[in-house]
Amino acid sequence: MSATALNQKIEKLKVIYVNNKLAAKIKSTGIYLLIPVINFAVSFFTSPIFAKYLSAEEFGYLGYYNTLASFLLVFSSLSLQTYFMSVYFKESEEKRLEIQTTLIAFTLLWNLLFFPISYIGIFLYLKLSHSQIPFYPFALLAMLTSVLGIFRGFVQVNYRLGRKPVKFLLIVSGYRVLTVVISLALVVYPKMHLQGRMLGILLVEIVFFIISLFSLLKGQKIAINRDIVKLAFRKVLPLLPASFLFWPMMSYDNIILERMHQPKEMGLYNIGKGIANYLFIALQSFFQTFEPDIYKYASTYNIKALKRTAIAIITLVVISIFVYWVLSPILIKYLTAGRFTGAIYYSNILAVTYGLIIIYSMLDAIILSWQQTHVNLVFNIIGAGLSLVSYTVAGIYFKQTGVATATVFTHLVLVSMLTFFVVKRIINHVPDQLVVNS
Repeated sequence: MSATALNQKIEKLKVIYVNNKLAAKIKSTGIYLLIPVINFAVSFFTSPIFAKYLSAEEFGYLGYYNTLASFLLVFSSLSLQTYFMSVYFKESEEKRLEIQTTLIAFTLLWNLLFFPISYIGIFLYLKLSHSQIPFYPFALLAMLTSVLGIFRGFVQVNYRLGRKPVKFLLIVSGYRVLTVVISLALVVYPKMHLQGRMLGILLVEIVFFIISLFSLLKGQKIAINRDIVKLAFRKVLPLLPASFLFWPMMSYDNIILERMHQPKEMGLYNIGKGIANYLFIALQSFFQTFEPDIYKYASTYNIKALKRTAIAIITLVVISIFVYWVLSPILIKYLTAGRFTGAIYYSNILAVTYGLIIIYSMLDAIILSWQQTHVNLVFNIIGAGLSLVSYTVAGIYFKQTGVATATVFTHLVLVSMLTFFVVKRIINHVPDQLVVNS
């Protein structure tokens, strides 16, 4: 075979490989995008029913306890899942399983200690702050659900980074469908109201907790390797305060709203936030499709591929926000059975925030792939400071609308600063280390 014929054959093989890789990516993306489709389909038929049986105040209570649960999740999870993601592609399968087993076992033991402490802490906080939010049973239901969900998260990481989109679809959408069905049954028939809504979620979480532990620990020697724990904590130690500091950006709005002592308006805000979250779920599913590639391209400095991926994500975010603005009045009127149309205004503002969070997550993934955990800490300090000040001031002078707008301002500033850092690091990177092939 001549050199020319050989080169032609090689080029044909390259084309076939690229086309097969593209087809696999399209198929994988399509499966991931089924998740928001399924989730929205379920909500489309059930949300109006929930709206008929739950009051605006109850939606406010639900949002408030979700806020507290997200705050405590920083300490109950210890960011160990993020560490596991950072080493997923760097370790052999045997070593990766050992790390996973150690992290799971340690997390279980840690929460046996932390859970009762945090539960008492919530009780004292509500009592001392003279809060009008009911404590029992909502605090218990929200906290148990949050802690048990940590282990389902490890399974989802394995499926996502291991490129198993079908299994990822089954666990994410399966969880969503079951929680809605069980919750709806408890809300409608025994008329348990918000208690039934939260209890239904917890019951499903318990089932998934058992399944997750079996999947994660099956065939493994259950032991805690101290060296792995020490190394993990050295890596995630900056992430702990960073995660804690990231919480105000996502959830401090509900703390400010609760202090206004207007539970109905807080309920409308959270209804709008919850419906805008459908947009976030859709965008997040798209982002998660490309997340393994972001980690791969960023860690190997494959700049061309990283740039294409970033442009695709940002373009979709912008288009999706505009489409949401057009459809939100119709969507919210239907999903709330016409009872809570006052949520439309808040929802449109918070849709922008959720779009910015996706872009921030993309930039943050790049930084974490470089293991620049101290940079993550710095930006979260900035974000926490901005959110604490802007949410508080906006709440004082502009009430609920001001708080919603402040969430957009905070995330826009962070995205701008993070973009500058990432671009500067790429430009300053040593040229002969760059991988230019896609």
